[in-house]
Amino acid sequence: MVNIKVTQADERTVKALSAHESVLAWNEIADALAPNGIPGEMLAEALTPLNERLEDSAAITEWAQVVVTKDMQVQAGGRSYALLSESEKWRVDAMLAEAISYLSKIKLLVLDRFDVLDLKGREGLLAWLDILAQGGEIDTALIFGTLKALPQSFSQNIETHWLENGVIVQLKEAA
Repeated sequence: MVNIKVTQADERTVKALSAHESVLAWNEIADALAPNGIPGEMLAEALTPLNERLEDSAAITEWAQVVVTKDMQVQAGGRSYALLSESEKWRVDAMLAEAISYLSKIKLLVLDRFDVLDLKGREGLLAWLDILAQGGEIDTALIFGTLKALPQSFSQNIETHWLENGVIVQLKEAA
């Protein structure tokens, strides 16, 4: 009788140890799959080149530094995207679009409503795009906005078209 109870106790000990090891293994899996585990590591790897490109753009444009945090919050100059003005949001969107274009090797950028920027901001935008074009980092940038007057002079990398009533007109005619 004692031998049976000892055998049963040994069997229960083995089962308990197996269950304990199984729980430890599942805990390791849960920790690895937690947001700060493997997905967090993968996200950090993906965000690093994006944030580096955004840092480069901020240095060239002298606009606020844009950062995408690990929890996917967008900030400019340390401020939440939601707290930015309309033109600040436009700048952030432009830099994010350019960074994605660059990292995906598409080299195409399409930006609408650049007229939300003041004259200095527009000049900064065009200077930034010119630098990118000269460096071969962008092939095509389509920039749209409503202007009161024809653009004056641009670098050789920039070509302008004037639309009236949905039709491209010659700049001389528009003048």
